[in-house]
Amino acid sequence: MNRLAAFIFFLIFSFQAQAQIVVKGKITDAETGDPIPFASVLLLGTTTGMNSDFEGNYRIETKVKADSIQVSYLGYFTQTKALGTESEQTINFQLRPSDFELEAFVFEAGENPAFEIIRRAVERKEVFDKRNLEAYETRNYTKIEIDIDHLSEDFRQRKTVQKVTAVLDSIQELRDDEGEKILPVFFSETLSRFYFRNDPLLKKEVVEKSKVTGVGITDGSTTSQITGSAFQEYNFYKNWLNILEKEFVSPIADGWKGFYDYDLMDSVLVGDDSCYVLQVYPLREQDLAFSGTIWINKDTYALKQVDLAIPKESNLNFIERIKIQQELKPTTAGPLIPSKTRVQVKIGQITPKTAGLLAKFYTSVDSVIVSEPKPTSFFYQAVELKSDFNTGGEEFWEKNRHDPLTAEELAVFQMVDTLKKIPIIRFYSEGLKFFATGFLPVGKIDLGPWTEFGNYNNVEGLRGGFGLRTNYKFSNKWLLQGYLAYGLKDERFKYSASVTRILDRNHWTALQLRSSREIDQVGLEMESLAGNSVFLAASRFGTLRRPFISTNQRLNFHREFFKGFLLSGGVNVAQFDPLFNFYYLDKNTREYRSRFETTEAKLGLRYGRDEIIIINDNERVSLGPSKWPIFEVNYSKGLQWLGGDVSYDKLAFYVYQRLNMGMFGVSRYELDAGKVFGEVPYPILKNHLGNGTFFYTTAAFNTMNFNEFASDQYLSMRYRHFFEGFLLNKIPLIRRLKWRAVANANVLWGSVSDVNISNVPTTDPEGNPVKTFGRLEPSKPYLELGYGVENIFKFFRVDFFHRMTYLDVPEAKPFVVKVSAQIIL
Repeated sequence: MNRLAAFIFFLIFSFQAQAQIVVKGKITDAETGDPIPFASVLLLGTTTGMNSDFEGNYRIETKVKADSIQVSYLGYFTQTKALGTESEQTINFQLRPSDFELEAFVFEAGENPAFEIIRRAVERKEVFDKRNLEAYETRNYTKIEIDIDHLSEDFRQRKTVQKVTAVLDSIQELRDDEGEKILPVFFSETLSRFYFRNDPLLKKEVVEKSKVTGVGITDGSTTSQITGSAFQEYNFYKNWLNILEKEFVSPIADGWKGFYDYDLMDSVLVGDDSCYVLQVYPLREQDLAFSGTIWINKDTYALKQVDLAIPKESNLNFIERIKIQQELKPTTAGPLIPSKTRVQVKIGQITPKTAGLLAKFYTSVDSVIVSEPKPTSFFYQAVELKSDFNTGGEEFWEKNRHDPLTAEELAVFQMVDTLKKIPIIRFYSEGLKFFATGFLPVGKIDLGPWTEFGNYNNVEGLRGGFGLRTNYKFSNKWLLQGYLAYGLKDERFKYSASVTRILDRNHWTALQLRSSREIDQVGLEMESLAGNSVFLAASRFGTLRRPFISTNQRLNFHREFFKGFLLSGGVNVAQFDPLFNFYYLDKNTREYRSRFETTEAKLGLRYGRDEIIIINDNERVSLGPSKWPIFEVNYSKGLQWLGGDVSYDKLAFYVYQRLNMGMFGVSRYELDAGKVFGEVPYPILKNHLGNGTFFYTTAAFNTMNFNEFASDQYLSMRYRHFFEGFLLNKIPLIRRLKWRAVANANVLWGSVSDVNISNVPTTDPEGNPVKTFGRLEPSKPYLELGYGVENIFKFFRVDFFHRMTYLDVPEAKPFVVKVSAQIIL
């Protein structure tokens, strides 16, 4: 009997020893809660293991006995946990980031074996780059979350913050396993279709459904246009990737050997493909380059997956970490499409008493169709919202999400909805929006802009004003806007009032009627400086140069006929009433006159081949071009009609382009040319904008004085270059400060015809001298050269300009220093 019992016990023990064990779990970042894909999972003491998938999950089925399991990944501390005796166990890991330091690898003899792998991958880029497909479309799911993290104790103890943290402390799901808290402020989900055409190069995203919740978010339609997959595209087959308006070099760029070192780490099986695992290192720690791991298919040398980060040492401001994880799959035609992409951007604390920010982006693709190109007319709008884009309920999202939301993400929704209702949060969020946009939403109207609320100058004295406009809650077809201001010294009212009728929001079409009366300055062109509020405010503060009362009645029309092509036209009846000693000679009678009226008809064309446009409430907003230049042509006809005193013709041409110069940085240039036909008073000429303020601006010639030169035919080019640390990164002390060199070159050719020179008398009717205007010599350009440093204390920029010509002009300054403040990454 004892022998039988012993035999049965032996059989049971043997069976259990050979029984299959299942160990599964999820690996996440302990600070952010995000999955860690491609991590190495190993049963200690055995050769059994695997890599986690893109969602950080792993599952090991084995008959090999082990007592512990270990997870490791570059940039994180290795973690080991004990195994239990159960046949199926769930063991989750939360890895803490480590301070990973770049190392130099030295090979004893011969070429680095990783170089041949990279060389072959680069040679086959054309085969796998999705841009070589004639056309394709994908169905995408995009998820974005923005959190406030690193809530310092000083920050939490503020009275305004305690009301918020009291809510935060009550939601346990928003803590990681270490108890570190995050404060979510934004969460969005988007289902969309993305369309691509190669020739001509066109892209479009159709947002089918969007769900947006966030602190300070009032208009879901505007936000939904920029939360889709079109703004989350990362193609490592391009030589340079634009991330946060910075150009980062790809690890498989054509010139890879000048930017990277590599280490061949292993050869592993990823799905059904055998892949090389390569570690990637920037040659210079402050270059805009990546570090991390890439997997390259052994047979095809195609990228299989990437896990790359931008090192903390890179010359970036505020950014502690940018991490990009991507999984790629081949299309039926061969080129690769990212099937899943996850991006983290971690912004550090500006001061120890503030908080940080964490932005998380996730995009997955569940269908790829390599198709015939759609007609170019289909791509008219870069981003299109379906009419019912915001109608999807929770049942719809549960069925259509590519991946279910985690418990933490469900808690984010709860937290954000709660925060939006806290008065102190609403106060600060609306205050920040008011400062940034100039307008404060109050129901169906917006109060502002705040720049009109007050000013002081020698003509008006102390000036006060108030303005408002309607918003999309009032109407998405009508926009009413205006302001009223009063100067205590000149005792004059100034005003502006406009009515805009939006006729078509798809092919943007708008008709506007506007009336205004305001103090302007010759050559300042307030309307063209509307986007340069600091310089405009500084120019209108203190002493006004050649001021005049400008009264205008305008009728304007805009129509976008196809993508990037905008037609504008209109009529403007204006009065010029000078507040300085000004005279001109009548063209026919040669009598002295000091005021004049113009009736001007205008026609303009603008074309931006890849300019990205979104509709922000009731306004058409440009996010700028990606690669191609923007062209503008404008024609104006001065008519002796409806009170017009002067007949003339104006023709102007303008080009703007941003140029990626690779490792040398980024350049921008503006080309401006024009001609005025006919005899006109000099305020109608092109009065070149000088800069008499202490502030640097790209809109003016920074060594030129106000009203120094005017032309009736001209050609100018303004060129700016940003070295992005290329030069100063090589100087040890400066490298630590993260200063960046900048350069400027501005040149202007201009002249004035004899009839317009003789139009300005040298004396007034009483014989007193009259100040006229300066002129350029046709064969002698105006030239200024500048250099400077930006990113001083992360905010300030100092420029040094040398005036190279016209140094003999009275009050000419051969050298000036300009300062500016900016927030750049």
